[in-house]
Amino acid sequence: MKSKISVFYGTVEEDIKIALEDLAKKKIIERIWQKDHTVWKKDPKEISNRLDWLTIVEETESQIGELRQFASELYQAGFRQAILLGMGGSSLAPELFAQVLPRSDNALEFLVLDTTDAETISRYTQLAHQKKTLYIVSTKSGNTLETLMLFRHFFALAQKKNDGEAGQHFVAITDPGSPLIDLAQEHRFHKIFLNNPNIGGRYSAFSLFGLVPAILAGINVTYLLESAKEGMQKCSPDLPLWENYGALLGSMMGVLARKGQDKPTFFFSPRRWKSFGDWIEQLIAESTGKEGKGILPVIELFPQHVNQYGKDRWFVVISEEKDISMEQFLQKIRQENYPFFHVELTDPYALGEQMFLWEFATAVAGYFLEINPFDQPNVEETKVLTKKRIQSPQALSGKDLLPVSETVKIIPDHYTSSPQEAFAHLFSRLSQDGYIALQAFLPYRKDIEEELWKIASLLRDKTHCAVTIGFGPRFLHSTGQLHKGDAGKGVFIQFLNENAPSLPVPGESFDFDFLKRAQTFGDREALQNRGRMVITCLVTEPISKALAAIRRLLENPLFPER
Repeated sequence: MKSKISVFYGTVEEDIKIALEDLAKKKIIERIWQKDHTVWKKDPKEISNRLDWLTIVEETESQIGELRQFASELYQAGFRQAILLGMGGSSLAPELFAQVLPRSDNALEFLVLDTTDAETISRYTQLAHQKKTLYIVSTKSGNTLETLMLFRHFFALAQKKNDGEAGQHFVAITDPGSPLIDLAQEHRFHKIFLNNPNIGGRYSAFSLFGLVPAILAGINVTYLLESAKEGMQKCSPDLPLWENYGALLGSMMGVLARKGQDKPTFFFSPRRWKSFGDWIEQLIAESTGKEGKGILPVIELFPQHVNQYGKDRWFVVISEEKDISMEQFLQKIRQENYPFFHVELTDPYALGEQMFLWEFATAVAGYFLEINPFDQPNVEETKVLTKKRIQSPQALSGKDLLPVSETVKIIPDHYTSSPQEAFAHLFSRLSQDGYIALQAFLPYRKDIEEELWKIASLLRDKTHCAVTIGFGPRFLHSTGQLHKGDAGKGVFIQFLNENAPSLPVPGESFDFDFLKRAQTFGDREALQNRGRMVITCLVTEPISKALAAIRRLLENPLFPER
């Protein structure tokens, strides 16, 4: 037993009972395990070929010995560092494993790079040991734009440092038939790992996309997979439904979303589990945010007074045993009849159990929402518009700029005479069950993240609405699907660094800053095409000072009475 789970249903206990009766009557749990696509849709497209996550643990268990031998050979050959180049499902699980799970002493130093931000890429370039560094190029499709651009950068660097043996510092993880295979063969990669193709990216944690990086990072994947099997047992069709946590959690997610409580709010103690929030954001938001529906995970640092939360919330607390502050918070939300799902951890390897449990529950929630939880129909929009803007540089210049300070100018969503009026109009479109998404196309830096959290806290306290923070372009492969596929409840504030350093993309006429700018404006257009309101904040260094100026602007009475 690696965790203790407690559930409080609040006012929806009778609805959950009815939902479980429906699952039993239609044999939904059994049919999920049988990989029956009709649980979700009559058309098997992008379902039947996405269900091997249910049984992937058994498949990868047989590969552990080979993977460990590969890791040992790398270490003996002098490699001491691994940098994973990937996005979304290729990067979030490996980063989570490295953050939460203990690592052996003779493992490679492990880093994940999932951005097109020039400053961040330059910092990782300086961190790279070059002759001791292995680069993991990880992409299911083999044509993920950001991953391929990062590959070009680091391969050019490796060519300068490794005397014609650059390819031996690279491995690929991809699907059979992927164009990355030809690229890897052409550049004489050290190894190519071909993953089971019948798994979507966000469900791929226990496939080679998760386990190859985990083993290189020195994680005991035997324990991890044993824990995942405990999660599988908690979702077994042989269990009574009231004891089946996959069915219970999935029913909660689906029933509450249908009733308007579509924003599970997550708290993590210990804080290192916060990276679980990044992983679960993609799993839930990208799986459910479509066809005008959606469940939006909201990650918060600390619990607030219960009155700060709207009726669209319910709560998930993941804590270590006997965490008094979290127990007190749970007692308060119980008194207010907010549903909650509480996991008490007895072992960090409970991570495997929880990851499978949430994967299964998300699939069950998809049944209740009558959507396909395995596709991402709106993600392609931003990709297409980004490519159009790369081909038309003139489309990347901001018009009607409104100055906020020396370090900030904004591009409003519509014509207006002042930044105050622009934000006031944005927030007037915010419904009581709406949310504000802060989209930071900025460097990964502690000072920047702290300022974003201050802005998020301010907006939450003033509006009583959920506020999310996403770094771009990472969130485009995560919550970006929900932003454009849900019922249009969100308003959006983008942040883009205007004076990022120039870092060329080898083989291209543009640099990484241009690429990130194209992604920012491409997503802005995609959101606007869907009727969403967007304000873009163009900031310059010092970025934390610029964000503080925006926060001071937002402290003014810009918000409609509720």
